[in-house]
Amino acid sequence: MRDVLNVEGGYNDGIVSPVFLFALVLAGHATSGRSAGDALGTAAPSALKAVLVGLALGALLGFCVNRAERAGFMSAQAKRLVLVAAPLLAYGCAVGIGGNGFVASFLCGFVFHAVRRTEETQREMQLIDDVGFLLGVVMWFVFGTTAVFALWGGVEWELVLFCAAALTVVRIVPVMLSLIGSGVPVREGFLIGWLGPRGTTSIVFGLLAFNELRLDDDSVLVLTVLVITVLGSVALHGLGSPVTARKYRP
Repeated sequence: MRDVLNVEGGYNDGIVSPVFLFALVLAGHATSGRSAGDALGTAAPSALKAVLVGLALGALLGFCVNRAERAGFMSAQAKRLVLVAAPLLAYGCAVGIGGNGFVASFLCGFVFHAVRRTEETQREMQLIDDVGFLLGVVMWFVFGTTAVFALWGGVEWELVLFCAAALTVVRIVPVMLSLIGSGVPVREGFLIGWLGPRGTTSIVFGLLAFNELRLDDDSVLVLTVLVITVLGSVALHGLGSPVTARKYRP
């Protein structure tokens, strides 16, 4: 179950990123009177560049690490450092040529894992897991300061209702429908749909949208929805998931 949720989260982040970019561009063009076609024309080249960078860099790094390891040029420390440097390199290269860094990093990791030949995956992932944990702590600190700003003037009940729906019905129903015919029992399908916390990725996308919309009414609305959704997820999934998991444990 944990592996399913981890894989789903990774694929969602990579797939949603170009859609999110298009939505941001479309929102910016709406204020300037430009059409959805113009927004697509702006977002599509960025996504294409990211795809090319991610695929090429992931394959190249995987091939080079395999060859270096067979030649005896790779220490255990170097293997761990490659995994930390790869997403940064993919992000920087993509952004440098006007591409989407998130998509490039996602595809780089996907292809790198497909090309890489090793039996020590867990050991090589130790450093990047620690770095990810540290960056996650920093992100939650930023979110805490943002939450004060977003909630200072109060919140309308319609926003709370919308965020509650996003955390429950809007999440569970599509997951249950997508699992039809997969052989996954209904009980486990419901559990997968329920255990869909909104955390670091939601914060990153929300803050990107907030910065892109440049402190107008829409940006404040986005920030407020982000804060309510993530706080609701902390309460709902952080407190409720252990109880739900025990209840549905076979």
